[in-house]
Amino acid sequence: MDQVISFLKENGGNHVSHLIFLQDKEVYWAGQQKVLIIYKRIANKLVVLGDPIGEELYIQGAIKEFNEYCESKGLKPIFYQISPRFMQYYHETGYRFLKLGEEGIVNLQTFSLEGKRCAKLRTRFNKFARNSYTFIVVKPPYSKELLSEIKSISDSWLGKKKEKGFSVVSFSEEYISRFPIALLFDSDKNIIAFATLATDYKKTISIDLMRKSSDSPHGTMDVLFIHIFKWAKDKDYQTCSLGMAPLSNVGNCKYSFISEKLIRMVYLHGNSLYNFKGLREFKSKFACTWEPKYLASKKTFLPAIFIQLLLLINRQPTPKYKVIGKIKYFFNKAG
Repeated sequence: MDQVISFLKENGGNHVSHLIFLQDKEVYWAGQQKVLIIYKRIANKLVVLGDPIGEELYIQGAIKEFNEYCESKGLKPIFYQISPRFMQYYHETGYRFLKLGEEGIVNLQTFSLEGKRCAKLRTRFNKFARNSYTFIVVKPPYSKELLSEIKSISDSWLGKKKEKGFSVVSFSEEYISRFPIALLFDSDKNIIAFATLATDYKKTISIDLMRKSSDSPHGTMDVLFIHIFKWAKDKDYQTCSLGMAPLSNVGNCKYSFISEKLIRMVYLHGNSLYNFKGLREFKSKFACTWEPKYLASKKTFLPAIFIQLLLLINRQPTPKYKVIGKIKYFFNKAG
């Protein structure tokens, strides 16, 4: 992790680079350690999360190198949530593309609650302020008391749901202890919501793990987000990533591929399983721009890829160091 952090500080990351610190993925160094590729294996596929990270001069070569590495192992490479920036390099290496959704981005330099569009948000924000709700951002290391309090909020938010992994952040004390945490308090000084604040080590901050207590008042997350935008703007960040709105604006053109039109049907009618439309609507309150994200793959059966991606995301993350620790413990016990 020290080597990864040093590399990210020097080269900058991307919209998912902070998820390296879940420690449930592998790291591949390409181009003589000039490019960082994060991936996880499922069945006969190596699924890369996001674009390769490094200077653009080396990215095309890194994509080809990783492709050759997979071929030498008899495995299929998949790139998940890539940006349009390097699509030419993927295309030249033989990849096809499928749109997955869009990332919401807030321009912090122009962010404001002024105007008719933000009237409801402004009213809500002022109401919380009148009722003595307060906001702070704290930085690690954290006390056991704070970690315990936000863990209880996280458990309240999860209910009977299970944590996810790979491309979706999950709660672990080690993970959240790497980032600043935004806290929203009620008038009795109880924490009612929190969010970890990750950075790409450039000028973008990401609202990462976000949770609220089950009895928090309506509009809590709106107010938390607004406070975060104001704080980040004061800290000279340029943009704030709101993360993905999955399946958003996919297959809504008559010329779209059949696979994209099927995704569109899931987006429109799959809200009972996952609130795709609601998530897009919530993030649309704040997002200034939307950047498309794609799946890059070679000849393979798309339904199988989606099933495997779902398995990756819905598999509760187990940090690799914990697995290694258990193996060492077993051999120590065995003498």
